[in-house]
Amino acid sequence: MLFTLIYLTSLLVVAFAIPPIITVSLRKRLFDDPNESRKIHKRIIPNFGGVAIFTGFLFSCSIFIPSQILPEANVLMGAGLVLFMIGLKDDIIGLGPGIKFVAQFASAFIVAMVANIRITDMHGVFGVYDLPYYASITLTVFFIVGIVNAFNLIDGIDGLAGSIGLILCVAFGVLFYKSGDLGWAYLATALAGALLGFLFFNVTPARIFMGDSGSLLLGFIAAVLSIKFMTISLTENVMAGPFVVTSGMGMVSAILIIPVFDTLRVFTLRIMRGTSPFTADSNHIHHRLLSLGLSHVQATLVLASVNVVFIITALALQNIGDAQLISLIMLLMLSLNGVLSLSINIIRKRARLLTTSTQVDKMAEADKSFAERVLEKISEN
Repeated sequence: MLFTLIYLTSLLVVAFAIPPIITVSLRKRLFDDPNESRKIHKRIIPNFGGVAIFTGFLFSCSIFIPSQILPEANVLMGAGLVLFMIGLKDDIIGLGPGIKFVAQFASAFIVAMVANIRITDMHGVFGVYDLPYYASITLTVFFIVGIVNAFNLIDGIDGLAGSIGLILCVAFGVLFYKSGDLGWAYLATALAGALLGFLFFNVTPARIFMGDSGSLLLGFIAAVLSIKFMTISLTENVMAGPFVVTSGMGMVSAILIIPVFDTLRVFTLRIMRGTSPFTADSNHIHHRLLSLGLSHVQATLVLASVNVVFIITALALQNIGDAQLISLIMLLMLSLNGVLSLSINIIRKRARLLTTSTQVDKMAEADKSFAERVLEKISEN
């Protein structure tokens, strides 16, 4: 009953908050600038959906989650507020990457050192198990910053970040519930409700964007839920239906695969080209799907479906171990990316052939017309 109440409260708060946010944003001319060449949208759209998401999430958590079952809540909300405020300022006036990174590292250190939510064990990945305290802090901080930026980068088409976030929250909500950690299950449920309320207004044609205030917060909560579940999986075998979760890191990698793989891919390509990994471009997975002729809704459904399939696959293959499962997930994702690249190349070749054929036909038609005019002149004479 409490899960339903938390979920509906977040959803309704967001659903009622967004329409006035849209109205005020348009009246005050606070919207996403469509003038950049890499922008997909060519009309003005407010980008303050994160305000509604954070409001609904915070309200529901504050009212319904008892502090005794989630003692870290106050610290998490404080760290999340830092990212939300920086993201909001970036949405309004724009900020350089330096200031945003400072905020991200500050929030990550708060989580790792004050809330003591850390990656303490590598589950045998790379042959590493227990981590020394400072190595644990360092890895945790970089993990949080990496996931925050990964979610920020996939927020590029209508509904994508919200849908991936919703899948993540549902997955973690079920896993935490099955492990008996109700406080974390409630937290995931509250964010799931807020994201669904936002998606009603973000599906094509989008009336509002999440903005950095929303994507940074979403990435932050996703990172914290991931770390907490990896820690729990060390000491507990979580039952999820007929499956027993024994490979926590492998499970988390499947849940986070879309934003993490996309970020690793674009960063690698940018570095190989000699440009900054933080240089914006239109080479993300969602951009590539759009180049195949898919709509925003179709591209989002494809990536969301892939995410769900990977989660189910990870559940079914828990017995192979973390290192093997993570390797398999990355190999499968690389294979899917290869198929996508091949499809794009085929379509581009067909487009070039069609263009060339059209040009040849036009030239032949022009030559024919010229010959007819010459013959007419000759016959006249």
